Amino acid sequence: MVKVWRLDTGRAAEWRDIRLASLRDAPEAFDATFSEWRDRPLTDFAARLEAVPTFAAGDQIGRALAVASWQAGLDPRDARRGWLLSVFARPEARGRGYAEAAIRAVLRDAAMAGMGSVGLHVLAANRAAQALYRRIGFRGTGRAGVTNSRGEPEVEMILPLDNETISSGF
Repeated sequence: MVKVWRLDTGRAAEWRDIRLASLRDAPEAFDATFSEWRDRPLTDFAARLEAVPTFAAGDQIGRALAVASWQAGLDPRDARRGWLLSVFARPEARGRGYAEAAIRAVLRDAAMAGMGSVGLHVLAANRAAQALYRRIGFRGTGRAGVTNSRGEPEVEMILPLDNETISSGF
């Protein structure tokens, strides 16, 4: 059974463990790098959790198999749009619903915080992630020229958090 919990500052070691795994195992998916984070003190991981709501999913609380975060205030086009960040599932957890559970926790939290939508950027080449996001309800915006910090093309996707979406329980 999938369990979901929020990673607060007291769970910084859990976040450090899966964050470093994500940056090591899927470096192409993130703007941050393993070398930037590997030697940081635990207080840096706790500070990130203080500023950015982050949810974990796994078979047991305390052993994160997947994570997802969100942040408001990143889009000058829409102050009520949160952004899905730092989504990662350990290889052994992929295709088993853990990432989806963590993302759905993010969506509930963003809706409760008053966000009207949640957006994301995903590598254009990452078809598996795009399929997951579409299954949850995200749709491509068609916005051209979106790239990551390395200049690689990305797809921008948005999920409105309207009454219908919220009542469906995402």
